[in-house]
Amino acid sequence: MENFTSTVPYEWEYYYDYLDPVIVDESKLKYNKYSIVIIFWIVLVAFVGFLFLTLNLMSSSGSLPR
Repeated sequence: MENFTSTVPYEWEYYYDYLDPVIVDESKLKYNKYSIVIIFWIVLVAFVGFLFLTLNLMSSSGSLPR
């Protein structure tokens, strides 16, 4: 049997050349570049803490039989 994969020419087209990447000057940024990451983690910790407190209060409400 013949190997047909060697006869087919594969060509790859890269479309990244059509998009010029935006050059960002780090000194002109309004906020630090890690501010968004720090804010994300603070919001995530606050959400987990709120979830923990809510579930804790839901489970402890009501009278338990002794």
